[in-house]
Amino acid sequence: MSQINGVVFDVGRVLIDFSYETLIKVLSRQGATVSTVDEFTSQVDLVPYEHGEISDRQFLQNLNALLIDPLSEQALSDAWKDLFTPIDEMLDLAARLKSHCGVYLISNTSNMHWQHLLQTYRLADVCHDHLASYQVGVMKPAPEIFAIACDRFNLTPEQTVFVDDMKVNVDGAIDCGWHGIHHQDVAGTRRQLVELTGLSI
Repeated sequence: MSQINGVVFDVGRVLIDFSYETLIKVLSRQGATVSTVDEFTSQVDLVPYEHGEISDRQFLQNLNALLIDPLSEQALSDAWKDLFTPIDEMLDLAARLKSHCGVYLISNTSNMHWQHLLQTYRLADVCHDHLASYQVGVMKPAPEIFAIACDRFNLTPEQTVFVDDMKVNVDGAIDCGWHGIHHQDVAGTRRQLVELTGLSI
């Protein structure tokens, strides 16, 4: 096996946990009729937003369009960003890896979320570089985003490990020649990283 010299982490539910439930409760208090995450994401054009196809302002307008009693842009922005909890053990693991090999991030996310995550949590400190879907107009598991990552991060697929909580994304990376770890818990991911990299982390 080629020596691993790059580890690429997904962010959501790998390094940072998140839940839309609080946001949906806020929207419901303002008269929104959405009650499930799937219903919410389809009505506000979340996928086009995370592709970078609509602006922050347009997305907030989409949120307000759900409400009988609209909120200010700032209140909506605050509610939209109030979804996250750091997974400290995984952030520490990434930070330890960074001293031994290249560590990078790929996230399917929007501008508001990405800027908030970079400013609020230590994401830039635990990696050498990062890539968000809205910046390049393509999302995991499309092969294009893995090709962009290889070019941007100077990665060789067979020497790279990808860690994601969604198996479909891991399979997408494997199809592009990467090694893949389906993240389910910290201990399991650490064990697989040790096996693949040979590092004591």
